[in-house]
Amino acid sequence: MDQGKKSFIALVFVFLAPVLLGTLVFFNKEKLGLGGSTVNYGTLITPVIPLNTQGLSEYATDAEKSKIITKKWTLLYIALDSCDTTCKERLLLMKNVRLLMNEDMRRIRTTLVSADNTLQETLKTDYPDLVFARIDTSTTPFLSQFKHKAVNPIYLIDPLGNLMMFYPQTKSDHKLMIKDLKRLLKYSRVG
Repeated sequence: MDQGKKSFIALVFVFLAPVLLGTLVFFNKEKLGLGGSTVNYGTLITPVIPLNTQGLSEYATDAEKSKIITKKWTLLYIALDSCDTTCKERLLLMKNVRLLMNEDMRRIRTTLVSADNTLQETLKTDYPDLVFARIDTSTTPFLSQFKHKAVNPIYLIDPLGNLMMFYPQTKSDHKLMIKDLKRLLKYSRVG
């Protein structure tokens, strides 16, 4: 083989080897132990769940019902019967996370979903920006969309109404939740 052919083969190898190596690593990253890490603190829900809001209503007028889970990033907590100590801790966490977002707090809403009609009167003074949504547990498919209720999660819903992430009670670090939200809001122009 002459010198020109050897140079050509070497040149092709130099340019194709990284592409082939990258492709092999990409398609075998789980086998190589490279596929499990993410930078988010909350637990991602994949694929996202477009929420059906049938049976969910706000305690306010019909004109304000659209703000329950759309148009803003929503931190949502579900307390079906009453708001016990765990519920109040989760609501306080949501309130603090929203307030600590500074100029981005206008892009975030906190929502409590409950079947208890008395919660709005008892909690409104402590949580003035909290949106109260009422649900009838016997007639709505809304609750069946939330699969992780056993861990008292705070759910994160995007401005398009998609359930995308949750924070179980064991993950209650407001600084890391804020870090997640700041990252989302930085790259999102929606909401």
